[in-house]
Amino acid sequence: MEQQLMLPALRILHVEDSADDADLLCLELEAAGYGLHYRRVDTAAEMRSALADERWDVVLSDFNLPAFNAYDALRLLRESGQDIPLIVVSGFIGEMDAVALMKAGANDYVMKGNLARLGPAIEREIKEAAQRAQRREADRALAANRRLLENITQSLGEGLLVLDTDSRLLLMNAEAERLLGWTQAELAQRSVHDTVHHQRPDGSPLPRSQCSLFRAACNGEGCHVEDDVLVRKDGTVFPVTYVASPIVEDGRVVGTVTAFRDITERKRAECELQESRRQLQELSAFLQQVREDERTRIARELHDELGQALTALRIDLIWLDRRLPQREQQVGDKLAAMLSLVEKTVDSIRRISEDLRPGMLDDLGLAAAIEHHVAKFADQTGIACALAMSRDHYELDDRTATTLFRVLQESLTNVARHAQASKVTVQLQDLPNEMLLIVKDDGRGLPPPAERGKKTYGLLGMHERVKLLGGSLDISSEPGKGTRIEASLPVNSLEKQA
Repeated sequence: MEQQLMLPALRILHVEDSADDADLLCLELEAAGYGLHYRRVDTAAEMRSALADERWDVVLSDFNLPAFNAYDALRLLRESGQDIPLIVVSGFIGEMDAVALMKAGANDYVMKGNLARLGPAIEREIKEAAQRAQRREADRALAANRRLLENITQSLGEGLLVLDTDSRLLLMNAEAERLLGWTQAELAQRSVHDTVHHQRPDGSPLPRSQCSLFRAACNGEGCHVEDDVLVRKDGTVFPVTYVASPIVEDGRVVGTVTAFRDITERKRAECELQESRRQLQELSAFLQQVREDERTRIARELHDELGQALTALRIDLIWLDRRLPQREQQVGDKLAAMLSLVEKTVDSIRRISEDLRPGMLDDLGLAAAIEHHVAKFADQTGIACALAMSRDHYELDDRTATTLFRVLQESLTNVARHAQASKVTVQLQDLPNEMLLIVKDDGRGLPPPAERGKKTYGLLGMHERVKLLGGSLDISSEPGKGTRIEASLPVNSLEKQA
C-alpha cells in the first residue's frame, strides 16, 4: 500500500462540546494527511486559558454551544490580541447567521457534513494570516523607519525642504520652520519658490525658470549654491547656502530635497574680515609710504649734508697738504691716511644713500634708475645682464615707479645672494593700462614652497608692495631651471604718456 505523504502539523484549538464531532473532525484531517496538535475546549474559561498557554494556527468553533457560541469565541480571540483565523464548523447554520458571523470577524464557515472542505479552508486562512503578519511586520518596520527619518530630519541643524515638481512642499523640518517663520501646514498651501525663493541676493526678481530648486525638481539638476538668499514670512531676507538634490523614482524625477543653512553670521564675519584686511592694507600702504619717505629723507640728508661736509673736509685736507711742503714724513703719512679715509667715507655715504633711495629715480625717472641699477649689479656681481625697455622715459606716479624699482632691486638682490646664476634678463614694458616688469635668471631656482621655510620676507614684501597698488606678482621657478618674477601694475594712459 502506497504510503500517504504527511503535511505539516496543524496546531488546532477546537471549541466543541461534542467529543464525537471532535473525533470525526480529527479523523477527517488526519485522513487528508495532516499531522495534528489538537486541543478541545467548550467554555470561555478553557478557551481563554488555551490562548494564553500556547500558540495556535487556527481556531475551529461550533456555532452554538450550551453556554458558549461562535460570537463568544470571536470576542475572546479579539481580546487576546492574536491574529488567528477562526473557522466556524457547524452542523447547521442559516445564511443570515453565516453572513453575521463573517461580518463579526469569522474567516470562513464549513458544514459538518462537508468536512472535506475544511483542510483547504484551514490552509488558505493560515496562509492569509501569515501574509497579514508579514504586512504588519513590514508596516511596523516602515513606521519605525518613518519615525527614525522624522527624528533625523527634525534634529538636523540645517533647514530641510522636500518639494514636488510643481514647487509644492511635501516636508519641512523644525529648523526650516524656525528659519523661515512658516509652519509646514502654512507653506504647504503655497508655492515655495514664489513664497521664499523669488529674489536674488542683489534684490532683483528670480524667475522660476532660473531657480535652482525648481530645476532640480523638474530636470534632475542637482546643485550646491554657496551664496543665495531666502525670504522669511515677515518679508525679511537672510543669506543661505544650500544643496538641492533631485529625488528619482524608476528613472523619473519626482521632486527635490534641499538642505539649507543660515549664513548670516558667516557673512558678518566675512565682512569684518574684509574690513580688517582693508584696514591692514591701508596701514601697510601708509607704513610703506612712511618708510619710503623716511628713506628718501635720510638719503638726502646723507647726500646733501653729511656728504657735502665730508667733501668740504676733503678739500680742506688737500689744501692743508699743499701748505705744508716742509712737513715731517709722519705728518704727511697721516694727512694721506685721513684723506683716503674721507674719500672712502664719501663713497660709502653715496652707496648707502643710493641703496636707501636712488637719486636718479627722482631726478631722471624710472628708466634711467633701472638702467643704472642693472649696470651696477652686473659690474658688482659679474653676472651678465640683458636689459630691454619699451621706452627711454616713463611718466609714472611716484608710488608706481618706486614699487617697480623696489621689485627689481629685491629680485636682483635675491639673484646675487641665492641663485648662483650666470645670466639675468630684465624687461620693462608699458602695455595697455599696465606696466609689466619681468626679471628672469638661469640659476638654481627656488626650492619647493614646503622647503622654503618662513623667512621669505623679501618675496612677501614684493607681493605686498604690488598688491597695495592693485597689481599682481607671479613667481615661477623650478629647481635647476631658474626663476621668473613678473610684476604687473595698473596705470592710466595719462601716466604712461612720454
